[in-house]
Amino acid sequence: MVLAAAYRRLLQTDIQVPPAAANGSSIDGGYTAGDDSFDNNMMIILAVLLCALICALGLNSVVRCLLRCSQTFVFEHPRQPTARTVSNGREQGWLSDIPVVVYQSEMKIPTTDCPICLGDFSEGEKVRNLPKCKHWFHVKCIDKWLLSQLSCPICRQLLFELDEV
Repeated sequence: MVLAAAYRRLLQTDIQVPPAAANGSSIDGGYTAGDDSFDNNMMIILAVLLCALICALGLNSVVRCLLRCSQTFVFEHPRQPTARTVSNGREQGWLSDIPVVVYQSEMKIPTTDCPICLGDFSEGEKVRNLPKCKHWFHVKCIDKWLLSQLSCPICRQLLFELDEV
């Protein structure tokens, strides 16, 4: 009750602010005359820094995109055909030239797992043996790879010469 009365008394009293000194500083030592210009300058500086950060992030994204796109063209072997360069209608037909074998545990295969999906070969699954390098893969895994690349995913050896395409 006493606390409520004291609170009401504080609300009813007028707070007197001492007049500022002639040099722009207040009696308690704070700087009041230039506070508005200081706040305005800080807001301008913060806005400029924010714009610079946004521009730097945008420039970084553009550079990364350009580098990623240019790596596709730079790192492709000039003699290695890809899905973009092979468009003579044989890209689907040459997959049937690589034989498909049904996996059995009695087979003498040096590896028992597919290097692409890292899954083990199980009894009755269809697998492909690449003719030049003799690496084994699941049919679904290697077919998906070979539709975009014409080399072995392990050793990068071309499956056939360019004039065979």
